[in-house]
Amino acid sequence: MNLKKVINNLIQFLKNSYSLDLRALAFMRIGVALIILIDLIIRSLSIKAFFTDEGILPLSILKLYNWNEMYFSFHALNGELWWQIILFILNAVCAFVLLIGYRTRVFTFICWVFLVSLQNRNPFILQGGDDLLRLALLWGTFLPWGERYSIKKESRYSNKYFSIANIGYMLLVFSVYFFSALLKTSPEWRTEGTALYYALSLDQIRLPFGTFLYQFPNLLKVLTLIVYYIELIAPLLFLLPFPKNIRFFGVICIALLHLGISINIYVGLFFIIGLVTLIGLLPDSLMDWLELKFIKPRAIKINEAHPQKPNFIFEFIFSLKTIFLSFVIFYCLMLNLGALKSFPYNLNISLIKFGNMFRLEQNWGMFSPYILKDDGYYVFSGLDKNNSKIDIKHNLNTVSFAKPFPVVAEFESDRWRKYSENYVFNNNNYMRPYYCKYLLKKWNTENPTNQISELTIYFMKEISLPDYKTKPIEKNVVCNCNITEIK
Repeated sequence: MNLKKVINNLIQFLKNSYSLDLRALAFMRIGVALIILIDLIIRSLSIKAFFTDEGILPLSILKLYNWNEMYFSFHALNGELWWQIILFILNAVCAFVLLIGYRTRVFTFICWVFLVSLQNRNPFILQGGDDLLRLALLWGTFLPWGERYSIKKESRYSNKYFSIANIGYMLLVFSVYFFSALLKTSPEWRTEGTALYYALSLDQIRLPFGTFLYQFPNLLKVLTLIVYYIELIAPLLFLLPFPKNIRFFGVICIALLHLGISINIYVGLFFIIGLVTLIGLLPDSLMDWLELKFIKPRAIKINEAHPQKPNFIFEFIFSLKTIFLSFVIFYCLMLNLGALKSFPYNLNISLIKFGNMFRLEQNWGMFSPYILKDDGYYVFSGLDKNNSKIDIKHNLNTVSFAKPFPVVAEFESDRWRKYSENYVFNNNNYMRPYYCKYLLKKWNTENPTNQISELTIYFMKEISLPDYKTKPIEKNVVCNCNITEIK
């Protein structure tokens, strides 16, 4: 058998096993664009706090402590509010263009650039969903997800599509869950079955339904094992060359996992991002049914005036795009494998710099290797003109150190919850004064008749123990600032 025939058979096998439906990809594009718009709205509510020099992370501190030489950020070119507003508006316009499907490859790339720029400006408000959204946009740049449900009137492709970008996208979705399972090495996940008990012990993220579920320890043990094995097994159904109906079963399992997460713990947009990035895996049989029952798609002409060239195989294997995307796939796979303690190899520094430039960094260690047991809540005590202490968080004339209920309601958004989580870590103590000064100045601006001269931020630390017990709450002063320190 000659080499050309072997390669041709291999490509045909890949097409049959890993082709994607363009209608499913189009739905994913629409979902990603909507997420970008929603995320911009959420971020814009705290745009001054998160992205300006008057906020919690001035540019000088970002560049001093949290900058990588390979990063870029338009949002970090200027610390003024007006500059951020302009960038947010431009970003929203590009996301809307992506939504309607105009020149989608170009605007997917632009949206990716904006997202990387935005994420590089403030790393303390990011979570795993941000990595997933960023990487999904990168792969979307190389996928024809604008060929359906867009303003295009003509397409070069039938519904069934294959390229090497398919492999990269599918490997991304696979990695999120499979490597998350492999990184869950603690007994709480693998033998004791107490991981969900400890997760729901965290008042900072527990939602009302999670409070209800928290009462049933035996059920939590069963659910812990279910979550672990769904993450371990369902992704294999995405990537291995099973029939597409079996792949769809894996998609359903992961989708149910995300829905379960969404009603129990507060994870912001993570579960929505997870659900949307699954859409591209939906089989053509389902898309046929959806179009028949619910959608009346505008007729689109399939232009078949592009016959396959004789040297198609050579171009497929050796084109610059294929070489680049193959390298990205290899890099991402090695990055995820390198996160495993048992894997003996790590990427060298030059490859890591390459990944930093394209923000390929990823670590899917959600609640891994064990569940964080440190919990707690903040108390914000201001000193007013009468030398009386007031609670500036709840606008009360007295300061109480009792646990609020529910604790999760203390956060304006998941962005603030994530920042508060990072704020208490000792290795981030350099950023503490800026949050304190921001809150002090904000209070005095909004309350001219009841200004404060000093602010103390307390963290009331609570550590979860087995059998619904906790260690005594520790009262820690994490920051103190006064009006004389504000320039």
